[in-house]
Formats: sequence, structure tokens, C-alpha cells
Amino acid sequence: MSIDAKRTLASVAFAALLVLSVVWPAPDDALNDACCHARLPVDDLSFLGREAPSYDVVFWCLAGLLLLAILQSAPWQGSDFRQAWDDVKATRVRMRARAIALALAGAGVATALIWRFADPAVTALAERVETSSSDAVIRLANRFGGGMNPAMIVIFFLVAGVVYQRRDWVRCAVAMAFAGAGAGIVVQIVKVLAGRTRPELWLGAFHHARPSATSFPSGHTVGAFALAGVLLFGARSRTLRVIAVLLAVAVAASRVLAFRHWTSDVFASTCIGLLMARMFTPRQPEL
Repeated sequence: MSIDAKRTLASVAFAALLVLSVVWPAPDDALNDACCHARLPVDDLSFLGREAPSYDVVFWCLAGLLLLAILQSAPWQGSDFRQAWDDVKATRVRMRARAIALALAGAGVATALIWRFADPAVTALAERVETSSSDAVIRLANRFGGGMNPAMIVIFFLVAGVVYQRRDWVRCAVAMAFAGAGAGIVVQIVKVLAGRTRPELWLGAFHHARPSATSFPSGHTVGAFALAGVLLFGARSRTLRVIAVLLAVAVAASRVLAFRHWTSDVFASTCIGLLMARMFTPRQPEL
């Protein structure tokens, strides 16, 4: 099998693993209902990594098998991560301070306007259009943006890039890791400073809460756009760019429709994620 075929097969298998992580533990539930009828320590709203860690063993075994298959399919002897480490050491912020300041100022003004004029109206609309069918779709989109999914995406690009000699994939993984980590740090700092309540608490758009229950900004949305932004700014494939952005938008929309965040939360988070991605993604398209 050619290296291109191996790379394609690994990518398809990983995409299937991501889909499985979103619907997990539905396959186990279905199998149990069909034959075992055991009492399982999980409810319908749980998902990978959120309840009963031992219940997720099967999934992580599958993920481990995929990792071993990728490592065993290395087309050349001596595959290692030294080049990846070199890319880590060579990583630099790729935007000037003035451009960063202007971007932050523009995002801040737009966020303030949305905060003041759109938040209550959009949340009220989300409440009116809520149905049992939409809840199921929203739940899946929420799951895609949380848990271990962002980390698994970074790890796949890193490992597959080394094994299949795709340095552009390795650079993508490095950029995602830096963008995601940077965005995550910013989110935690702003959350403490803002202290804003979530829509589900029904206190209104301008109330504040304890740090552990803050809404502004959205961690799910920041992570989704930090990773998608690297592909948006660095991928040659239009299909890959479109898919990445659509998935990130779905995560952001689901956070509003699930009453976990206000519209201004996810808008600000989108700006933070894209800014971090632009800061660490190479200027010239490489993917």
C-alpha cells in the first residue's frame, strides 16, 4: 500500500473515531439493550469523559488501536519526533503588536454592541425555536467541541505527520497546540474578570456570577475556532477549510442554542480563537 493510501486510510479512520466520540456511549448502550441488559452507570445526557471513566475504556482501546496501527504503518525506519521539536522551538508570533491591538479593539467594540443590543433577543429566539429534535442536534454539536476531541485532533496531526513524513501536518499540530493553549489561558483570565452569568440561570444579560459559573467567553467556541483557524489560514484545501469552519460555527451556535452562552460570549470567543490561530499559523499556506 502506498504512503498516500495509508495516509488517506488513517485520516478516514480518525474521522470515524471523532464521530464515535460524539455519539459515545450510544453504541455500548445499544449493545447492552440488545443482549446484556446490565445496569450501566451512565445516563442519556452523559458523554465521553464526563461520567464513569471506566465506562469509556472501550473507546480508548479503539483509539489506542488506531494509534498503534498508524505507528506500525510507518513507511520508513527511524521515525521520530525531532523534527516536531524543531518546529516547536521555531514557533514565533506571526502578527505585529499593532495588528493585534487593532484586532482586539475592533473585536471589543463589536462584542460590546452585541452584548448591549443582541444578547437577550437572540436567547429569547433560541427559547422559542427549541424542539426535541433540535435538542438532539445541539447536544451532538456541544459534544464535538468539548472533552478530549481538540486534544485528539492535535495528536493525530502530530503523530500522522511524523509517521507519514508530512511536515505540514506537524506544523499544523504545533500551531494548533500553541493557539489552543494561548486561547485557553486568555479565556480563563477573562472569565474571572468578567464573572458573567450563563443564560440558563435566567438572571439576565447583565448579571454577574461566581467565577466557577461564568459565561464570558465560551471555552468550547474558543477551542473550536483556534483549531479551525489554523486550517483556515494554513490549508490549501478549500474543502478542509470549509469543513473546519462549519464545524466550529456549529459548536458556537450550539452553545447559544443550549443556553450555555450569550451571543456576545461566542462572538468574542470566535475572535479570540481566530486571533490566536493567526498569530501562530505560518504566513504561507502549507497544508
